[in-house]
Amino acid sequence: MPSRHPAPVRIAAAHPSAPLSAQQKKFNRQVERIAQQRQMLADWQQAMADCRERHAREMVPLQQATIALQVDLVQWLDAQSSDKALTKAERRTVSEAITDRLADMLDAVSDESTRERLKEVYNRHSGSDYDAEEAEGNEAAKEMAQAMARDLFGVDLDLQDADLESPENLLRRVAEQMRAQQAQEAQAEQHQAHRAARPRKPGARERKAQEEAAQATQSVREIYRKLASNLHPDRESDPDERERKTALMQRVNQAYADNRLLDLLQLQLEIEQIDPAHIAGLSEERLKHYNRVLAEQLTELQQELRQEQARFMMEFGVDPGQFTKPAGLMRDLRAQLQVLVFDNLQLRQELNALRGNPAALKSWIKTERRRQKEQDAMDDWY
Repeated sequence: MPSRHPAPVRIAAAHPSAPLSAQQKKFNRQVERIAQQRQMLADWQQAMADCRERHAREMVPLQQATIALQVDLVQWLDAQSSDKALTKAERRTVSEAITDRLADMLDAVSDESTRERLKEVYNRHSGSDYDAEEAEGNEAAKEMAQAMARDLFGVDLDLQDADLESPENLLRRVAEQMRAQQAQEAQAEQHQAHRAARPRKPGARERKAQEEAAQATQSVREIYRKLASNLHPDRESDPDERERKTALMQRVNQAYADNRLLDLLQLQLEIEQIDPAHIAGLSEERLKHYNRVLAEQLTELQQELRQEQARFMMEFGVDPGQFTKPAGLMRDLRAQLQVLVFDNLQLRQELNALRGNPAALKSWIKTERRRQKEQDAMDDWY
């Protein structure tokens, strides 16, 4: 019977006086780094899932309540903006307050008829056209997304007609264009090879690399065949054993499809097809092939983490360099929630005070004018 807790895939020294070889040490380092990368990936995935859940549960309702209050405030200010008791400068401050707030939140208004009404308010107070400004802003956002794609994936995105509100759409385009770029590069290499007067023979180093790659692939295939031979469910008459082997075979097939040597070795240990002594007894040449595959697996895990992070950062508009640890995601979300709760309370009190005493508008305008000057100073600073 296989053990419930299989031994880890790690090579131990047979004797203190017999240290591990270079390839054995490298194998252990690769295994350890893969384990660390998997844990890091799991930690980030869990943190991002927790943030998405809390964002939907707490942040979204607060944002919707805040948007509703902002719409009420803008509409109230619009109704008061033509008050003859206001000076020209005061009316200009009210118009700037209206356009500032609409520019920040109009896209978040879900009701289409309300959005169209607010666009008319924006256009009237700004003397410009909201849709034209939005189109210009989308172009700037596309440039930022293209810069991010170049930095993270080395791909120049074609974002014509792209939906920038959809991170999945952007990542899909990245993947498509990466494949297209690779295909073009391969085609260019083939074309160059055909144009050559004589086919270039690979050098000794290139031939060696090709041979090692083929042998590494063969090593993984051999392990797969041994597992498949042992676990083939169709050879079992007992239903329970057939079900168990079917589940194990699914894991084997997935690991083989993903070229995950470590998973295949762990499965061999799990079903006791091999033991730690078997791995320790592998030749240096075989370990060299294994180490090549493990290095590829580590690279794929690192790429998977970068893609998961990029998807999350684009989804929430976060600077990719802002967080170095997953715990920072929840801390940042908690801070955002605290700010939003406070802003929501302030906004509600502000609106109630204005509605209860329209004469308070002039005092509100003075406060707003100071806020606008402070904001202008900050904009000049940055």
